[in-house]
Amino acid sequence: MESLLINILFVLLPILIFQIFYINIDSKYKNIILATVFSFSIIICMNFPISNYQGHLFDLRYIPFVLGALYGGKKVAIFLYVVFLVYRFYLGGAGIYIAFFDSTLLLIILLFLLIPKYHTYSLRTKISGTMALLGLVAIISLITCQTLFGFIFHAPFIFLSTFVVAQTLTMGLSVYFLEYLITIDTMKKQLYHNEKLKSLSEMAASISHEVRNPLTVTRGFIQLLKSPGIDDEKKNSYLDLSLQELDRAESIISDYLTFAKPHENIELELLNVTDEVNYVVNVMQPYALMQNVSIKKELFSNESYILGNKRQLHQCLINLSKNAIEAIQNGGKLEFKVNKENEKVLIQLTDTGVGMSSEQIARLGVPFFTNKEKGTGLGTMVAFSIVKAMKGEIKVNSKMNEGTTFTISIPEDKGTSTVF
Repeated sequence: MESLLINILFVLLPILIFQIFYINIDSKYKNIILATVFSFSIIICMNFPISNYQGHLFDLRYIPFVLGALYGGKKVAIFLYVVFLVYRFYLGGAGIYIAFFDSTLLLIILLFLLIPKYHTYSLRTKISGTMALLGLVAIISLITCQTLFGFIFHAPFIFLSTFVVAQTLTMGLSVYFLEYLITIDTMKKQLYHNEKLKSLSEMAASISHEVRNPLTVTRGFIQLLKSPGIDDEKKNSYLDLSLQELDRAESIISDYLTFAKPHENIELELLNVTDEVNYVVNVMQPYALMQNVSIKKELFSNESYILGNKRQLHQCLINLSKNAIEAIQNGGKLEFKVNKENEKVLIQLTDTGVGMSSEQIARLGVPFFTNKEKGTGLGTMVAFSIVKAMKGEIKVNSKMNEGTTFTISIPEDKGTSTVF
């Protein structure tokens, strides 16, 4: 029994070794690795047989031979056949001729019957077919040996039957195990492929979302330019703001095009939060008017500075304010507040919209979670990411049907601009 278990180990261990190489080695080398590990299994099974009965070796050598042939193809099958015969003749003994007959019969069946269609069979067919093949070969081998030498059936019947059953069951187990490992590897590759497609889809949706904001604002300014009686000063102001928003759209596209590349140096500068909030209010004013929303601002501090990137801060505030405006139904108010507290600059956006539940608040910033019918959730995600990059945080307070307050807290900074 101990020798049988050792032989089973010699059969299963190369399968594990092959699986490691199957995942990590280029496909053109896989058959070489497969032929090598199963040759090793054949040789070591014959070196440590279950029993040596008057020169006839009882071992599980045919299992790695069949596995290598079925999963490596005809060239591997012929290579393993040659290795098997060479080493069996090297070991010598009366069983050489039986081994030659058995292996040749197996090779013919494998080359002309099984290998061409093996990969089209179901798992059940693969297991039952290989078990039947090994069981049949074992029985034919015993009958042939008895016919030629007339003594093999003198061995204990329980030993002979145990050997046939063990070889058959181990063959089925090996096929199942190998198919399972290959299936797991295939699933991992498919999952990796799906993740890449998902990332591409998310990036496409994110680009669409982020570019839509400046385009929407620009559209609002262009509509205002068509208003009768507008003076030249306002026209120039609207045109300047439209150009700035188009530049922002171009910058967003450039950022996403270089998304997968190493980050270039990003210039951080001292930003006067009051000035930046004023800019965002001016940008969002036309869109708010289109939605029947009034924007108010309370700037308690005119000297509130943070270290950050101007374009990204604009993007963050525009994303949040656009969401706030769209949450307001049948007219309402959006209020901006800027204050300082405990060496932090606070930017508050308060709307009179539909509000959110605690469950909705908990999921804010998660990609593709949104409270809007046609939203993607990416605008809020980007806003949260920008604030986090500036070492700040966002807190959200909301009540259903009453409104929502986003409080952005960023460390105050009075240093000089830097690049990193």
